[in-house]
Amino acid sequence: MNTLSVNKALLFQYFAGNASPAQKRLIAGWLAHDGNQELYFEWLAEWQSQSPQFLPDGQERFDAYLRYMRENPNTEKTTETGSAAPVPVVNARRIGRRPWLMAAASVMVLGLTAWLGRGQILYKTYTTEFGETRSVQLSDGTRVILNANTSMRVPRFGFGEKTREVQLNGEAFFNVTHTIDNKRFMVKTEENFEVMVLGTEFSVYTRQKGGKVLLKKGKVHVLFSEGQQKKELVMKPGDLVTMEKAAARPVVKPNADTQKLTAWTGNRFVFDKTPLSEVASQLQEHYGIRVEIKDNRFASRTVSGTFQPESGEELLGLLSELFDFRLAREGEAYLILQK
Repeated sequence: MNTLSVNKALLFQYFAGNASPAQKRLIAGWLAHDGNQELYFEWLAEWQSQSPQFLPDGQERFDAYLRYMRENPNTEKTTETGSAAPVPVVNARRIGRRPWLMAAASVMVLGLTAWLGRGQILYKTYTTEFGETRSVQLSDGTRVILNANTSMRVPRFGFGEKTREVQLNGEAFFNVTHTIDNKRFMVKTEENFEVMVLGTEFSVYTRQKGGKVLLKKGKVHVLFSEGQQKKELVMKPGDLVTMEKAAARPVVKPNADTQKLTAWTGNRFVFDKTPLSEVASQLQEHYGIRVEIKDNRFASRTVSGTFQPESGEELLGLLSELFDFRLAREGEAYLILQK
């Protein structure tokens, strides 16, 4: 068979345990091709959402599948010759309890775990490149706008029963949907702080130089460590919390300009007496452009105004006209020099 004949209908048939041995071999070969795994998981999630026996927790489904494989060592397996890893295929026979069949038919976990890794099976990562923003809608209805050079990891098969957790590295604006059961939404970071909400609009910045949380609407709890103690800070609309690595504790700035600080969601830069050195830092974060100010007279010069450039180079060109400095290239860096 041609691997191109694998489609949603065939996979739905497979998930239900009704695929023939030849169709199973076809699916195994199809999964060996780059890019098909993500489509497989999308169709799997769609099929499970239409089933009354759907198990919403990815960890529970993963553990159930492993238990089933241990208790059913003779489950039929087929392998595509020459593929990157063996891919187990579940026997089509019924096994009594329908949830067990769902767990067994849901993912080819044993082979894919060795092939893709457990994290890739249970989680999906959304990323943006330099100069790119991206809008994502999560399974609970929450909308997220990712800034450039950002990644966000979310559970692939839906959130858990008690919390909705995502892992962020970069910057994102969240419009969190409030759930009937008041399930908390958690944004976890690698910068020693977390953000907990029920339903609200806020942005989170987490990069190497520290973190920021800006609250536009609702209420946010920022959880952080101070020494060996876990502490909590409650934000009000308009609050901006900054967490610099050198600082002992977070700093709260009330009445922040939320429109200016979230202008990036509309691909705009809004500067208000912003030092040129800070603008250079934003160019590196957003576009991956390294800028070195060789003449210190320019470092403290400030920029005010709204810019919506097509690229980082365009913004640099506009600034060079505004401040009358000369741009030069040295390797991968742009140098700001006196004319």
